[in-house]
Amino acid sequence: MTKTRWFYTYKSTFKGLLFVFALMIIIAQVWYTQTIVSSLRKDQLEIVQTHAKLYTIVAESDESANFGFLLENVIQPITIPVILTSPDGRPTYHTIEGISEKNPPFSSETIKKLEDMIKTMDKENPPIPVNYESTVLNYLHYGDSEMIRLLSWLPAIEVSILSLFILLGFVGFNNIRRSEQRFIWVGMAKETAHQLGTPISSLIGWLEVLKDSATPDKTREITGEMSRDLKRLTKVAQRFSQIGSNSDITYQNIVPVLNDLAGYFRKRLPQSGKSVRIHEIHPAEAICRINLDLFEWALENLIKNALDAIENGTGEVTLKLEKLKDSEDYSLDIIDNGKGISKQNQKEIFKPGFSTKKRGWGLGLSLAKRIVEDYHGGKLLLKHSKPDEGTTIRVILKGGKPNDG
Repeated sequence: MTKTRWFYTYKSTFKGLLFVFALMIIIAQVWYTQTIVSSLRKDQLEIVQTHAKLYTIVAESDESANFGFLLENVIQPITIPVILTSPDGRPTYHTIEGISEKNPPFSSETIKKLEDMIKTMDKENPPIPVNYESTVLNYLHYGDSEMIRLLSWLPAIEVSILSLFILLGFVGFNNIRRSEQRFIWVGMAKETAHQLGTPISSLIGWLEVLKDSATPDKTREITGEMSRDLKRLTKVAQRFSQIGSNSDITYQNIVPVLNDLAGYFRKRLPQSGKSVRIHEIHPAEAICRINLDLFEWALENLIKNALDAIENGTGEVTLKLEKLKDSEDYSLDIIDNGKGISKQNQKEIFKPGFSTKKRGWGLGLSLAKRIVEDYHGGKLLLKHSKPDEGTTIRVILKGGKPNDG
């Protein structure tokens, strides 16, 4: 397996590993930030408790202590949001920024704001009682400092930025990858059409020379088959030339295409050493919107895939065409009783470069999907597969009548 194919085969694993790595970074950042926040909250609690004790010590040492002095020199220096209340919960002092009234009596509006803030503070941190002997003089309510609040928001901000970064990277990567694939397909198609043009012209010329020479029955038979194969080579050039261009889509009967391809493979199967029967189940006529050359190419790849899946030399391939219920569209099932597809590979089979064959390039199913879905507006999907029992690939094509388009 080449490095390119190996990358395409395991790129889903790479995406998963990158996601896990990004998740680990986020978890590490959140854990580290929360560790710092917890440490700061612990330090903050110790500061508040120290000031509360100092307030209590001064009050207990002097019954006539100036509480205004205590507030100004003990409580006010605390650099975190603090609200001092009476035992019954009435605000008596605060250090809240943005509230102009610092000392009672407070207006009803200020009291409402302080009471709301007390509820929030008590959810974050339990209030600290300020005691005089066995009597509670006040309660000290406090909230998180500005630094702690900013740090608390930091994980959410980091996760949001990282998620946006990942989203933009994912969208950008997908767009770049689609553009690269599109240019690869178009470049491959144009170059192949160019490369096939010269030898086809030369072979046609040699065929005319052979026809003009001695013409026993065997020669006529060989030249007849050469003519048929040369026509197929010409079709290859026509198919490739239409990739990347605005191909003509018309309403056509696809039954003759099934008959022609089934007959072509039946005649050449004995040369491959396989004893495979190809069955056709279809109505007499099925009108669908197709480009004949491209649809024939996609179907040829699907039939080849079904034949390759039969590894023991004997088996069956069935082409089953039927009209979908309550619709003008048709479904075409390519059914084989070959080796099947493992569950882990079923999501990978239509990706460019993926192949379970030793000599395969992994382009057949991907090309067929591109032709059916991008050029015909249909659907190509894996309907069913089970190891050692076989596979069913379904093609859905838009149907109608010739005068519809």
